[in-house]
Amino acid sequence: MPDAPRAGGPVRPSELGVRSFTVADVLDRRVEEFGDRLLMSIAGTPVTFEQMATRSRAAANALLDMGVGRGDTVALFTATCPEWVYFWLGAGRIGAVTAAVNAASKGEFLAHALRLSRARTVITDAERQPRLREVADHIDTLKSPRVVDDSLSQALSTASTSPPNLEPTDSGDPAALFFTSGTTGPSKAVATTWHYLFTAAAGVAAAWELTAGDVVWSAMPLFHLSAAPSVLAPMLVGATTVLSAPFRPSTVWDEIRACGATGFAGAGGMVSMLWNQPPDPRDAQLPLRFISAAPIAADMYRRIEQRYGARVVTMYGMTEAFPIAYKAVSDDGVPGTSGRINPAFDVRIVGDDGRPLPAGSVGEIACRARSAHAMSAGYIQDQADGSLAVTPHDEWFRTGDLGSLDVDGNLTFLDRVKDSLRRRGENVSSAEVEAVVMRHPAVLEAAAVAVPSDLGEDDILVVVTLRPDADFDPAELLDFSSARMPYFCVPRYVEELDEIPKNVIGRVRKDLLRQRGLGTAAWDREAHGYILTR
Repeated sequence: MPDAPRAGGPVRPSELGVRSFTVADVLDRRVEEFGDRLLMSIAGTPVTFEQMATRSRAAANALLDMGVGRGDTVALFTATCPEWVYFWLGAGRIGAVTAAVNAASKGEFLAHALRLSRARTVITDAERQPRLREVADHIDTLKSPRVVDDSLSQALSTASTSPPNLEPTDSGDPAALFFTSGTTGPSKAVATTWHYLFTAAAGVAAAWELTAGDVVWSAMPLFHLSAAPSVLAPMLVGATTVLSAPFRPSTVWDEIRACGATGFAGAGGMVSMLWNQPPDPRDAQLPLRFISAAPIAADMYRRIEQRYGARVVTMYGMTEAFPIAYKAVSDDGVPGTSGRINPAFDVRIVGDDGRPLPAGSVGEIACRARSAHAMSAGYIQDQADGSLAVTPHDEWFRTGDLGSLDVDGNLTFLDRVKDSLRRRGENVSSAEVEAVVMRHPAVLEAAAVAVPSDLGEDDILVVVTLRPDADFDPAELLDFSSARMPYFCVPRYVEELDEIPKNVIGRVRKDLLRQRGLGTAAWDREAHGYILTR
């Protein structure tokens, strides 16, 4: 039985009892140990280790039958379903590259992803097939067959389940493309290797202290890098993932009780939605050992642990490098921080000039991997000759996030650089403004963004959604805020919305709020003669 990944440095394949971090070496080795054990339940379909190995081999051979070869790109454009995983792992067996396309994509967003990834074949479903038809004629690389949808099950059932007769793939070759959010421009395609994906999974497994027999419940989408911990972390240690779709806050705890989950893996926004559910006497009797999500507000950290009887696990990272820092289950942690630096990375805080700043300073988070292929390979560049070229990251990868690192090695994420605000000569963290505003008893959710100021720099707009039947007065909210934050952080504008726009994992779409700007119903403290107390 494999040992759980340790947290003492970059994990080597031999330490987990495999020759290399490839699909064939890891999955087929685990089948020998855990063949009949449940590896995943995907949208209600149970799949054992043996079934996953057999079906991924069938998917590999089905792709070969379609004319897909080593280095060709297969776009995965479906809802959460078992076939997504079969073809993801199957492509890995033959050296093909997968492109994990956001299931909500359409129009030019979809076309951009397919063009950039040089997709040869698209695995889709009936719901998304019309969207694909609208753009398919404009994607030069797509070859016949373009789509496997209704015939997907037949293709898998008739394909050979023998290992593909090919030379072994290299764990350092590009394996999967995951796309950035594209909130400041067109999405970038991040090239990941199987070595990186398994290394990321091992880091997450170490933070979760995951062992054989554990069950992790998650509703994170597969097209997100969370596919690595969702699928690969349990595979490494003989555990199980229950992957639900979609995320329904009112049913999550019942689902977790039904499957006996020892861990919850999600986004910070999901935990906020669960926290806002009516308290239940059974909350503290959940089978959970940990709740893994970020960000978690410092003042909520211990309250979440107490209410649900589980330890909070926080992590910091991104598609390009994950996890950069984490707080493990058995660590007490420092509320408000993401935990200590993952030993697989060197991390420093840098100024605008790229030079390191002293401990405790606020600057941009930068990292570098301590061994080859322990982070993503770089970004895909659009090549005129149709090749899939990768531009590697600089030695020190600058994340675009503001943070600080204390003398004990605890990393604190403060804000995206593009989301931070500059007001009256002071830097303002939108995340800190939001944390205070959401403590107000009438406020359910809040998002702070910059709007142009007549005096230059920024004025601050905070949009809020309210709790049911709440009495709300914008002036009273500013009284509440000014008592808890510096005067220069207090918003000028307050606007109530029915819903704050978010992406599929609950992250606020601040790019959309910035584009929207001030609504006609925005309350302006200056227009109302509100006097701000310093």
